[in-house]
Amino acid sequence: MKRSSVVVLLLAFLFSFESSAQMAVKWKGSDGWGLATRYEQLFNKYNLQQINGTIYKIDTITLMSEMATGIQFIIKTATNEEVTVHIGPAWYILRQDMNINVNDAVEIRGAPFSLNGKNVIAAFEVILKDRVLMLRDEDGIPYWCGWRKRKI
Repeated sequence: MKRSSVVVLLLAFLFSFESSAQMAVKWKGSDGWGLATRYEQLFNKYNLQQINGTIYKIDTITLMSEMATGIQFIIKTATNEEVTVHIGPAWYILRQDMNINVNDAVEIRGAPFSLNGKNVIAAFEVILKDRVLMLRDEDGIPYWCGWRKRKI
């Protein structure tokens, strides 16, 4: 009887420890790329533009101090204008099954705005040949933000 009491107490202790460990999970979030961030508030889904050109440079960038690293393209248009396009957070973009390289011809739809005194475009979608990298839904919400409003 004494032995079974010890086993029960030990199991109770282990289960309480496991459940408290599960309660301690800290969600990482979007690393500054989420809906309520200063950066995301600059995106205007009603002001989309289309840019056609060739990828001149693919780079990583930290756009604001509270943001994780992102991916940006520098696009050269037919008139040799260089356009900076923010594609999205590196942790999301680098996990997409795609093969985009410098010198690829692309079509970009996105919303222009000014950030730190520079004109940029936040991409809505990237079209490469017969493939489309969808970055935002019809409401302009990034696909890396998994939660959506429930449609009733």
